[in-house]
Amino acid sequence: MSVGMFNPLPAHVAAVREIVARHSDGPFSKARRKRNVENPPQQFRRDEFWFRMVTCICTSVQKAGPASHLCRFVREVPFPLRLDVCDAAIDLSALTERTLSSKGIRFGPKIGKWFESNLSRLKNGVWTGVEEHFYRLALFPKTGSAQTKITLERNAARAIMGRAGGLNGVGPKQARNIWQCMGITQFEIPIDSRVCKWAQNLQPELPIDMGKLYASVSYYEDVMTRIQILCQAAGTLPCEFDAAVFSSVDPTQWPEDDTVF
Repeated sequence: MSVGMFNPLPAHVAAVREIVARHSDGPFSKARRKRNVENPPQQFRRDEFWFRMVTCICTSVQKAGPASHLCRFVREVPFPLRLDVCDAAIDLSALTERTLSSKGIRFGPKIGKWFESNLSRLKNGVWTGVEEHFYRLALFPKTGSAQTKITLERNAARAIMGRAGGLNGVGPKQARNIWQCMGITQFEIPIDSRVCKWAQNLQPELPIDMGKLYASVSYYEDVMTRIQILCQAAGTLPCEFDAAVFSSVDPTQWPEDDTVF
């Protein structure tokens, strides 16, 4: 089915409304609504972007429930792999490997090489592009068209993907996760296993081929467009739908004001 022919089924629209309503009062959904919809940040901070990049890449290889190793790591104050520490490191790859291993997070050697390469790329020009995309999104008027905002959000995601010359370890899902965690996107969301399972459990199923999802950017974007059309029909934003699906999987409640959000 092509995106141009996609018409969401009433049962699927009702399912979106139901899950968003069921979790709308939870701390995760409240935090997402406050940060991404009601009061998005207006000032870019490099340390915040680096923190989000670190945590979103780690999330891809580690369980991220409220009580997980990863979330305990993310909540540490001061954060062990914050930008100033990484920038001052003689061997960032080795520092990352040691730190992640001590926190019970997998694939430290691979992630360490990614972080070392990404810091170099950022310092050699990528920071400028990242900041430009941030301000295009942050300064977009609330009365502007949703389709224009979707285009800007999609362009921002494409720009930081490793395969497009952006950041290593950042694919279509991680790119959207970073920008969403920065608080400035509403329509482009990380389509992960939680969203896929939710779609597969619908009656009838809303098919998503997970094999294609992360292998093909065009397929990911086609699925993303269908989710946007579905959310529009349900009268909700994809970022709120994403928060509801995320919350629905965790039996443990998320803390208030969690830095993981």
